[in-house]
Parts: sequence; C-alpha cells; structure tokens
Amino acid sequence: MPDAAPAARDNGFRWKRDRAMRHAGSGKTGSGGMTGKPNRLLLVACVVVASGIATSAAADAMALDEARTTYLLARVQKGLAELGIEHVVAPCPAPDSGCVLRIQLPADGLQLDFCLNTNLVVEAFRLGRGGNALTISGADIGGLLYGFQECADQMAAGQRPGAIKPVEQSPHFAFRALKFNLPWSSYRTGESLQLHMRTVRDLAFWERFLDMMVDNRFNALTLWNLHPFTFMIQPEKYPEATQFKGEEFEEWRRFWTALFQMARDRGIETYIVNWNIFTSPQMTEAHGVANYKEELEWHYGYTPPETSPLVVDYTRECVTQVINEYPNLTGLGVSVGERMKMPIEEAMQWIRDTFVEGMRRADRPARFIHRAPFSISPEEARKYIESYTDLPQPIIMEFKFNWSHSHSSPHLSITHGGGIGDQYWNPMPSNYRMAWMMRNEDFYMLNWGEPDFIREHIRINGGDHVLGYFVGSECYIPAKEYRMKEGVDYPWEYAFEKQWEFYQMWGRLLYDPGLSDDYFIGRMADRYGTPAAESMFRALKLGSRMPLRLASFYKSTWDFTLYAEGFINGEQIYKTYKQPEKAFINVREMATHKPLDAGYLSVADFVQKKIAGEPIPGGVVTPAKLAEALAQDADEALRLCDAIAGLVPDSETDFRIELNDIRVWAYLSRYFSDKLNGAVCYQEAAMTSNRNSQADAVEHLRRALADWNALVDITEAQYQEVSLPHLRTYKFSWKLFLPSVRRDIELAEELFEGENPIASKP
Repeated sequence: MPDAAPAARDNGFRWKRDRAMRHAGSGKTGSGGMTGKPNRLLLVACVVVASGIATSAAADAMALDEARTTYLLARVQKGLAELGIEHVVAPCPAPDSGCVLRIQLPADGLQLDFCLNTNLVVEAFRLGRGGNALTISGADIGGLLYGFQECADQMAAGQRPGAIKPVEQSPHFAFRALKFNLPWSSYRTGESLQLHMRTVRDLAFWERFLDMMVDNRFNALTLWNLHPFTFMIQPEKYPEATQFKGEEFEEWRRFWTALFQMARDRGIETYIVNWNIFTSPQMTEAHGVANYKEELEWHYGYTPPETSPLVVDYTRECVTQVINEYPNLTGLGVSVGERMKMPIEEAMQWIRDTFVEGMRRADRPARFIHRAPFSISPEEARKYIESYTDLPQPIIMEFKFNWSHSHSSPHLSITHGGGIGDQYWNPMPSNYRMAWMMRNEDFYMLNWGEPDFIREHIRINGGDHVLGYFVGSECYIPAKEYRMKEGVDYPWEYAFEKQWEFYQMWGRLLYDPGLSDDYFIGRMADRYGTPAAESMFRALKLGSRMPLRLASFYKSTWDFTLYAEGFINGEQIYKTYKQPEKAFINVREMATHKPLDAGYLSVADFVQKKIAGEPIPGGVVTPAKLAEALAQDADEALRLCDAIAGLVPDSETDFRIELNDIRVWAYLSRYFSDKLNGAVCYQEAAMTSNRNSQADAVEHLRRALADWNALVDITEAQYQEVSLPHLRTYKFSWKLFLPSVRRDIELAEELFEGENPIASKP
C-alpha cells in the first residue's frame, strides 16, 4: 500500500489555515461503564506550494482536541452498539505511536486503532491490518469518522471486524456543502418558512442534522438570510443598531456558539451568507437608512440602493465583529444582487469596502464565499475578485447551475441572468474556484433518488476549476415536519429525515462519484430488508427521473417558474394574484413552451417539422421519445412496487410512505407522458384543423386525467394541504389541481369553437 492517499481534488489549493496547531485532548468514556482515554498527539502541518500559492494541510481541521475526540468516541461506540458488537475502550500506546483512540473487540480478539497520519490529505482515510489490530488512519476528524463509517458499512454487510477489507479513499471534491435558509430575516416569507422558527432554534435539531451531514460526508454548512449580524452580535460601534438585549440576546449568542462548536467537533465548516444591502430595523429607525418596506417584498430591489458611508461603515464593522466573536465560524458569503441596483462596478466596490475590508481587519482569517455577479462581464468580475489576494484561499465562487432548477439537465443551459461561457474559469483563476449551486425548487414532498444523474452531472461539470458543490433550496426548509396528514404514522421527527436518499446520494457521490449502486441498495436493505431493497432502489430511481425530465423539457428560471412535482409554474399566479389553477401548466402551454436543454425538441417545433416533412436531427429528444421513456419507466416502477409491497411488514410505516411516493412519481410520469402525447395532437389539430388529431388529443388527455386521479388517491391519504411559496397564500395539494387537469380536456374539445388560439397566430 502506498505511503499516502491520492491527492484530493482541491484543484491546486489546500484549505489554508493560519491558526497554530493544538494538542489533541483526551476523550471521555462512553456509556455502559467502558473505561480508558484516547491519547494526546501533537500534530504538525506540512506546508506545500501549489500553483504558486503557499498552502497547508488544514491545521484546524486536523487538530484533534478533546471535544472532537469525545465526539469520535461517541460515534464509534454508538455505531458498534447498533451493530451488536461487544467493545471496550482501551488505553492507547505511547503518544508517538500516532494512536488517538483504541477500541478492543473481545469477541474477535481484535483491537480497533484510530491513528492520525499527516501524510494523508484532508478527509482521506486508510483501513489497514497488522497483527491483531485493525487501523483506521486519517489526517483529521473527518478522515477518522469516514474510515469508521467504511468499517461499519462492511460489518453491516456481514463482514466480521477481522475480515474488514483494506480501503483507501480521499475526497473527490474538497467542498461539499448544504445550503440552509434560516427562517428569521428570511429571503422569502410565508407560512411554510416561518413555521420552522422554533425547530431551527433547537440545538437538538442541529445535532441530528449535523450527524446526518457526517453520515453523508458533507463538510460545510452554509446558513443564509438577509441580515444575520444583529442576531449574532450587539454592534459595538453602533449600539443603536442592536436588535436583541439582555437575556434574549444571550440566548442567541449561546445558540450560535453551540451550533458552530457542534459543527467544528464533526469536522464541518460553517458559513453565514446574506443578500445586500440591509441593516437591522433598529439601525434603519435610528438613521433613516435602508428604509425598505415589508409590503414591497423587501428582499427585492424595488427601492434605490443604500450607498451612504454610514451603511458601508456599519456593515464593515459587523463583519469584523462577527468573525472576532465567533472563533468557530469558518467564513462569510455575499451575494451581489438584491438591494444593489447600481452600476456593477459600484456594487463590486461596495463588497470590497464592506465584506472584504471587514474580513481583513478581523483578528483571524475567515474564508469567503462570493456569488458570481449577475450583470457584469466575467472578465470584469474577475478583476475584482482576483485582487483579494490576502484572504484565505481559495475564495469560493458560487455559481447557480441552470438558475433555480438544477435538478433538470446535467448540461449547463442557463445561469442567473448571465450567459454560459467559461470566462470565469478559462483561464484558470488565480485565487478562487467555482462551486456549483444545485438548487432544488422542484420537489419538497416526495422522496427522490437518482444517483446516475448526480454521477453524470459530476462527470460533465467537475473539471479542475470546480472546488465542489452546494446543495439546497430557497423556498423549502428541511426542519419541522409539516407535510404529513394528521393520523398518519411516520417514524422520523424532522423533515430532512424523510428525504434521506436525497442527502445520502448527493453527499456520498460528491465524496466518491465512483460509489456504485450497490452501496445505496445496501442502505435500502438496512432499512427495509434485503428482499425488497434492490427493487425499491430501482423503482425510486425510475420514478425520480420525472422531475429531471420535466425541468429539462420545460424551461424555467427563477424560483417559482417551476415546481415539477406539482406540475405548476407559480410565476403566473405570483404576478397576477389570480386563482391557483392559473399556475397549472395546461396543454396549450405544454405545446408551445421552449425546452431548457438544447437536446430536447419542443412540441411546437416537433409538429412543425412533422407537417413540413423535415427530418429530425439525430440524438434529439423529441416529445414522442420523451413520452415513451416516461411511460416505460412508470410502468416498470409500478411493477416493482407491486412486487415488493408484501415483502415488508405493515408496521414499517416509512416503507409504506416511501412506496407510495414512488407510485406517485410513476403516475406523474404517466401523466407527463399522456399529456405530452395530447399536446402533440393538440398542436397538430390547431395547425392543420385536423379533427382526428383533435379526437386523439382528447383521448390522451382523458388518460392523463386517470393518471392524476390515481396519484390524488395516494396523496390524499398521506399528505395534508401545505403552504407553498410558489402559490402565495394558497395551500398546495395534488387534488387542488384536478379541475385544471379536467380543463385540459375541455381545451381540446373546444379547439374549433371560436378563434383557434394557435392557428390564428401570424
């Protein structure tokens, strides 16, 4: 075995840290009377030079202090107990052995040694055997945790500890982040967001959420809201801006301190990210600045930007104070957008004068996330960002993949307000790397899992200019469970726990894109038993293609322009304030709307070529091909669901709920298929006045109604009506749109009554 793991894909950078190395502390004993203490070890970071930039192994990430060692011990003991493996904590040998934790496994005559190895890259691990010892080596807390996960996975699959296979892994991407919007000072407002207030302030929630991140190998938590600062500090230079006082503020301070510490113990970086330009309500009242009215949707730029020197200085001071008061906060992020309707050069200068300068003045280095500006040439933006040479590198350039609907095509088709050229990364930037923002505004209710999409996305878009990915939503907070119908029995507590495959597939594949489907089938087997696992996994994969295909076929941009699992375009109701059925994508719109992916052919273009006798270019996905693929996947998914329905006891309520979710995806796929065929016939009839095509359209749309009725029967038994930002004040349910589905049939039947809405167009 080689002396060091392959280098992580850090793209010419390693995480730069300037903090001094710390001594690793002793861990406390676990439950059950187990005794012994992990050893202490002084770590030394090795400085290297890559791409002309001095970098180092992540000193803070590597420091295994008492808190981190205690967490490692607790995770190991919990994992072994869940596997039913007898274990005892034992003293480590001398400090120079590298051992920080030793667990004896009496039944196997084996000891499990956790050893730090500075030859490994950050978050890499190595499993090796020697004599009666199984050694898990890692450079940091992440590597040791992931190494134990690998052991536990092998043991869960039937391997005894003494038969664990040697494994060596390092992360494919150095940055694997979750985007989490906070419900206070929130970017969007509405019941479905603000109902999470109490849950997101509860550290018990965060303990569970952060453990999930460790399980799935996410290593960064990014927390987003409009003005985070006065929830975190009492501005020293501007006491009039203070938002909370006394014990109320101390509760906030304890919350943030504990959250950042919990994340650090797990090897997870933390960032706060905001939009601009905002102050606290108290600052606004005291000085008459940033006077934005809530009734004007105050996160949007409907009023002139606030560029006064007072607001610049206030923001800069807040940035510096937050970094100084929270030593476990990794960094800050900024978006050049909302309240910055000014010449882009002025906006970039505002960022330089506030965030960049505030970070420079802080007592310690903090990492910087910079969203790619929307309305400036990449060349001009690069001049600013590449001038920030004394910030910890690499700066993370966040880039929204296919705008707000990344779960669509794996091919980059649009960005937020900009083109899709490679100017941000060609030539390779000197001090930043890209991180794709994979927004999900298309499925909040149903379980989703299509690992082939994630692998293909990484294959196409994971070049050397890419540091990693963000994954998350703007309009959905995965905290309080609010979707399930009263009386439905479900075993999870928090919303993210229902959608476990989504987080597992994204996190594990960002760490190792070569991870096979066998791993995910194994995790299905852990939950539901081996007989049902493979078919359950395959059925979920087939069903989960539906929203990807709809978002690839139906071009959308900002948040509300598509909600795939509801088949709605909320922009239409958002702008007109009309009834919710106006948001439903009807057959006329399906016939004329343009695709997102250039490899798809719209219904209108397909029919035009068919009428004109023009050939269809090879490799293009036509509506007919898409409809056929949707129907085939739906039929196979339903067949698999029927085959495994009796293999799991009825008491396993999460299995029943997830099986129903897959059936809903299947019926949505059938609905999409029948509606596509109906739209083709509708368009043919409209363009040729062919009444046979009209009759075919009616028949296809009647089948679509049967599909929708089937999914309504399932969802009505499982889900309640829920608030959905796409629909403003209206409650979402699939039943709500039954009249809209029926209306499609009427549109086809009425096609030749009065004016032909398509044939009459010039």
